[in-house]
Formats: sequence, structure tokens, C-alpha cells
Amino acid sequence: MVDTWQEDLHWYETHQTAAQIGFDPDGMCLKICRTSRGIPSRFGTAKEAQDATPQEFRVHKVANLRRGMKLFFDDPNDSNTAGHIVTMVGRVRGGDHDSLDDVLVETNSVLENQLVVVRASYFKLHWGDGFQFGTFWLNGVEFDYPGWKHDNRGTDVEPPKPKADHAPRIENFRNSGNEWDVKILDRAVRDGGRRDVKPKIKAIEEAVSGLPDDLKDTRVTKFKERFEKDRVLQMSLLNEAVQDGRKTRVKEQRDLLRAAIKSVLRH
Repeated sequence: MVDTWQEDLHWYETHQTAAQIGFDPDGMCLKICRTSRGIPSRFGTAKEAQDATPQEFRVHKVANLRRGMKLFFDDPNDSNTAGHIVTMVGRVRGGDHDSLDDVLVETNSVLENQLVVVRASYFKLHWGDGFQFGTFWLNGVEFDYPGWKHDNRGTDVEPPKPKADHAPRIENFRNSGNEWDVKILDRAVRDGGRRDVKPKIKAIEEAVSGLPDDLKDTRVTKFKERFEKDRVLQMSLLNEAVQDGRKTRVKEQRDLLRAAIKSVLRH
């Protein structure tokens, strides 16, 4: 039986490196996307899978994309005939739902031998591959996404709204903003049995580690040093850095941190 969208996203939480995945992910986008869902092999490349996708399962409007959907990217005029496929894992907090900048995806072949989260606009900007469509069908298998209802067509219904998590330690973490104290979350996992918070802490740590290693004493440097020393996210430093022109990698990681923090506060 094909995995649910929740199981799909959890697979990515626990499979980021070649050792965890069980094979070298470089150049293996289609295998990664079908493996994360438990879908059998059928097509040789992402482009073949893209072309085989029935029209009724294609989602062209960016605002209608949902977590767990697979997204195709391609430039029909370049030398790469294989295309590219990724998995949508979320959206940027406060973003434009009609923009690919708002969509977060897990992808291979950005960093060697591992998977990373990038904005869906990355592929056009860096590879020249434009967005083709999202889908809830792959290799002949229909699968779910938030709001999906199995009525032989996959009707999108209003997904349940996430509820605020008011557990005592989560409330303490909420009250620590805008200097978010991650030690509170560490204690929630260690002493409070909140295993569900552990992957959210990992997302925070990965977003911090993805910030550039500046050679000078910059706000980004101070942010990373503060986190390493105190496990505190002093977000005002990143906000100031973005306002001063750090619009690419720093902004991307800042937005990932915002999304990770938001995920902690809701369940």
C-alpha cells in the first residue's frame, strides 16, 4: 500500500544523507520521490514520468500545490533530457501562495550526497528548469495530500487548520521569542517525552547550519555564535541582515527558521 503524505514527509525527516537513504541520491530524483512514498519503479527518468502523468492529476496553479505532492521541473531546450522531480514539504511563513518562492521542496543534486530543502524557484534560477506542474500521481499510482479525499479522483477539500500547542514547555518556548530558546525544546524531548518535537529541533539546527560562514564579524556570524553558545535564536540579527541586503541564502535560511519555529508552536 502506498504511504500517506504524513509518512512521506517523515521519510524525508529521517533520510537526508546517502547512508540514511541507502543509495547515492545524486541524479536519482525519481527514485527518491517514489521511494519516499513506497511507489514501485516504472519509468526511467523524471521526464518520462512527467509526460505519462494524466492531465486530471496535474496541478498547474502554484496556490493549489500541497505538501506531499510531487513537482516536475524541466527545460525542454537544454541538454538534460531527464528532467527533475521533487517533493513539496511546506510553504514559507507569510509568503505569496501564488509564487514558487513560497513553496519549499526536498531535492537532491544541490549538495553532494544529500538531500536539502530549497524554494521551488531555485531550479529556474540556478538550473534554468521551469516549473511544469505538481501531481498526486506517480508511476501509475494515485496518492494523497492534505485535504485529499479518495473518491476515485482525489477531490481537494478544506484541510483541518493546525491547532496551537499549549503544552507548558511549548508555551515557555513561545514566550521566549524573539530570542527563541531552543534549550526549552531540548528539555521537552529529554524530560517531557515530546518525541514529536525532535524532528522540529533538527529542522531548526539544519536551517542554522545552512547559514553562510562569514569571514567578518557580521550579524550572521553573531547569530550563529549565539546559537552555538546558548542555543538561542536571536532572529533580530537575521532580520537586520536581510534588511541590509542579504537577500539570497541568508533570507532563505531565515525563512526556513521561521517555518521551523512555527511548526513547533502548532500541532
